[in-house]
Amino acid sequence: MEGHCDEHRQANARKKGGLRPIPVIIGNVFGFTKSANEVSERIVSSSVTANLIIYLTTKYHLGAASSAIIIFVYQAAANFLPVCGAIVSDALLGRYLMVTLTLFSCTIGTSMLFLTSLIPKLTPPICAIPNQGCASATPLQLFILCACLGFMSLGASGVRPCCLAFAEDQIAHWDDTHKDRALRSLFSWYYVSVGFAQIVAITILVYFQDQMGWKIGFGVSAAIMLSMTLVNLAASPFYVKVKPEKSIWVSLLQVVVVAVKNRHLVLPETHQNIQFHNASGSRELVPSEKMRFLNKACILGNHATSVSYGVSNTNSWNICTVEQIENLKSLLSVVPMWSAMVMTFLIQIQNSSFGVLQAATMDRRIGTQKFQLPAGSISIFEIVTFTIWSGCYDRCIVPFLRRITGRQQVLNLKQRMGIGVFLSILSMVVASTVETYRRKAAVMEGLQQAANGTLQMSVLWLAPQYVIIGLAGALSTIGQIEFYYAVLPKSMGSFVLALLFFASGVASVIATLVVKTVNMTTSRNGMAPWLSNNLNEGHYNYYYFLLAIFGAIDMVYFIVCSYVFDESSQNMSLETGGDAKEMTEFLS
Repeated sequence: MEGHCDEHRQANARKKGGLRPIPVIIGNVFGFTKSANEVSERIVSSSVTANLIIYLTTKYHLGAASSAIIIFVYQAAANFLPVCGAIVSDALLGRYLMVTLTLFSCTIGTSMLFLTSLIPKLTPPICAIPNQGCASATPLQLFILCACLGFMSLGASGVRPCCLAFAEDQIAHWDDTHKDRALRSLFSWYYVSVGFAQIVAITILVYFQDQMGWKIGFGVSAAIMLSMTLVNLAASPFYVKVKPEKSIWVSLLQVVVVAVKNRHLVLPETHQNIQFHNASGSRELVPSEKMRFLNKACILGNHATSVSYGVSNTNSWNICTVEQIENLKSLLSVVPMWSAMVMTFLIQIQNSSFGVLQAATMDRRIGTQKFQLPAGSISIFEIVTFTIWSGCYDRCIVPFLRRITGRQQVLNLKQRMGIGVFLSILSMVVASTVETYRRKAAVMEGLQQAANGTLQMSVLWLAPQYVIIGLAGALSTIGQIEFYYAVLPKSMGSFVLALLFFASGVASVIATLVVKTVNMTTSRNGMAPWLSNNLNEGHYNYYYFLLAIFGAIDMVYFIVCSYVFDESSQNMSLETGGDAKEMTEFLS
């Protein structure tokens, strides 16, 4: 009877899943994200965020610094919430339900944003002369704006961490040969789709917003989200829906809780006469010596009478396995390296926001008198650079460097990440130089008091800083992904993107504090703040140079962390067999 049931489930899985629903799932990926953020950017939120600072300064009459802070807070929420979404998905709702609910949330957010452009009472009255006597937004109008961004951030919590994993679920029942080939195709199409989505967002949808108005631009975004949500529901019968299981996030929390509970235990210098808890059917392991305090969470004492019987008779909140302990140790070991990379995200965020304001003051005609590059599309130089470098690195650049150097490995992961940190600093130095030149041009043309005046200076002067930051992102972000996959156990693969999301969220919070602090400090004694609403009166060049100094300090910190971090000791524990002890890698 049991065998018959298994055959029935397998037959049912063959009818569902496979490659048919994957385009819909990847289509969901098209529906959501924010601009310039490694490999997880999507269409709708990319197009919204790319031009959002223009929308806030022109429609809501907010200052440049205030608008940037709102965007940074939104970006922080949109990056922190996916970590929570991954936990809820794995342990409670399952991927399908999580994706479906958060698609609805994102649809609500984009629809509300569309309504703010459609209904005049949801925004302040039109201002005849910008920055002069403009009516401020009411608390209700700001509340509705924040609600829009809040629903979109909530949408990120399920779409970003779950879509790719949900696509993998559709082919999980295939045999290994077909599944491996399908997975390679899936990942390739996924990243191609993400890159295409970002380019469409930054060019076509931003062009709609800039040339046809906010109603058309936001209306198209809302229509895309609504249609994709309905298509996802229509495809529901064809999905393989995996039930939620115990989340590795909960597993790590258990280690902390149990270690605190057992804080009174005294660990001896050697492992003799100590029994450690191991999972049923696994080899007998003893924990490594680093972070020994956590080893208290896996000591067998009153929880079980023996190792063999203790496996089935223990509560996970009273005792943990050695593998759980080592997983948490591996995660904590990469925290210094992770923290050293936060600065690169902070620089990317700053560049994507204030660079749009700079572009809006410059001559944006390219190639012809009729076509103007939308200010929000200036980051296309960063996106194209990121995409080209990412696609050519393994196929073209690495073989070329091997021929020149004669070495098989030309750049290790830490070196690639370090080059990314250096290039992010260089991008801020270039940005400061270009802004100094742009500000001098504004003074020479008599536009210092004209906040909305257009300079004769071409917008292409901004291209170098975006190209450099795109190259920095390609090296640092992809280097981080590969680094985390290399040093973390395979069972913690879901943490890789979570670490990137979390780093970007932390960078957004820090960016908010930096902007607020800089403006408060530099506006004393009646002076115009560095981040003035009028770029020609402010000193954005000083601000960029300050970020370059912060980046240089971070570069030193990164070098120290790279020197201290010992990759050879990662993911290791001791396997015991009689008196013999061998090193066991959790990566294998």
